[in-house]
Amino acid sequence: MFLTVKLLLGQRCSLKVSGRESVAMLKKRVSERLRVPEEQQHLLFRGQLLADDKHLTDYCIGPNASIDVIVRPLEKTVPKEAHQPQPLWHHLGQVLAKHFGPQDTEAVLQLLRREHKERLQRISLGELEQLARHLLSKEPLAEPTGEREAEAQRPGDKEEEEEAKQ
Repeated sequence: MFLTVKLLLGQRCSLKVSGRESVAMLKKRVSERLRVPEEQQHLLFRGQLLADDKHLTDYCIGPNASIDVIVRPLEKTVPKEAHQPQPLWHHLGQVLAKHFGPQDTEAVLQLLRREHKERLQRISLGELEQLARHLLSKEPLAEPTGEREAEAQRPGDKEEEEEAKQ
């Protein structure tokens, strides 16, 4: 039987195959005819992805059927260590180690971790929402409201604000 095999970019070819032929063998033939490496091919029949270990008859592919080929990019092989980013604390520890001894470095890191955790626990939902809005829309962050604003004001600030309003 003959099949039409076509790339999404428009290239196509006609291949003579047997119904008992495996999908892996079909990929090999497509590779030879359309110059697409087998490992980059995804073969689709009626929207269904074809598995390499199956045969064409398993998918009820008959004469004059049309098979689509989707070409996926080759994955770059990078060492496993490169995929896992180091945590901020690791990098910070390296910087501190250049300026402090090992015990002092660890003490400063512990202090910074504790302060960081405390500040995260005090953040309000409103502040989180404002931060998310800023990160998603690139609008400028407004000054925090509430307790922190009151703490930042000096006693004479309120009088100056009222005078400025008048």
